[in-house]
Amino acid sequence: YYDNFTQCTEREANNASCFWPNPLAEGFITGIHKQFFLNCTSEKVHWEDPPDEILITLILIPVMLTCAMITLVVWCSKRSDIL
Repeated sequence: YYDNFTQCTEREANNASCFWPNPLAEGFITGIHKQFFLNCTSEKVHWEDPPDEILITLILIPVMLTCAMITLVVWCSKRSDIL
């Protein structure tokens, strides 16, 4: 529906020798939205940070895995010289 509406307003703007988009067409579209979508409720989601224990865990796990992988790579590279 919205695509058809956009194409219609673009076609009518071109028929009226107006450039697209223009303030008049945008005002028309805004008026249509205000008229037909006035009752739409938009419940805003209230984002909260996780508790400190979870946040610290989520931060430390990737840090520890990175350190472990670096240690493993260094250890394996030293071991390959011996082998």
